Amino acid sequence: MISWPERLVGQRLYKAIDLTRDPKVHLYQQRIAALMQKPWSRHKDGGLNPAALELSPRAREAWIAIHDTIECESGEFGELVNVQAAAGKAAANVLRMAGVMAVVEESTVLEDMHIQRASTLMDYYLAENQRLTEQEPLNKLRAEADCLLRWLIKKNWPPFRLRDLTRKGPRFARKSTRHTFELLLQLVAHNWLDNDGDIFEVRHVPPK
Repeated sequence: MISWPERLVGQRLYKAIDLTRDPKVHLYQQRIAALMQKPWSRHKDGGLNPAALELSPRAREAWIAIHDTIECESGEFGELVNVQAAAGKAAANVLRMAGVMAVVEESTVLEDMHIQRASTLMDYYLAENQRLTEQEPLNKLRAEADCLLRWLIKKNWPPFRLRDLTRKGPRFARKSTRHTFELLLQLVAHNWLDNDGDIFEVRHVPPK
């Protein structure tokens, strides 16, 4: 997981904050110190015997929803298509981060709140991965129009109206009604869509 936040040079003005008096910092330090001093649990053969962390029913439901959302968005027309390597590990990493939070909080069960917090962190890391690794196409509108055309063909969409696409189309094409319309205009201008009033239809070109 990578992160490269915006540089703050020139803005890091002094703030009179004494972290040694922050009760939350104290509590965290005490918990980490206790974990470091705790004897390791071992099997009879000397191997480590880590404690198992079970997911509560609500936590399991939340994690499954996160897993499936990431998987869907990793597909050809999803928002994570260009960071599939990172997205493929994201759901598992959510569990790992949630597990660390549970241990620090002395919980023997992974709760829904642990999953949600870890998911928030993973959203940030995935967004950073996209920002740092994706290359902006020279003509983003045309690139998205091309992707929309492939989506329409793959889904074998019948003739449709603008509102159909803004309700049921791929997420990248539903940023706003204006954006969706601009994508359709691109396809009409390049003769990939037929347009009759407010009805659009993919123009099927016979193979040569």
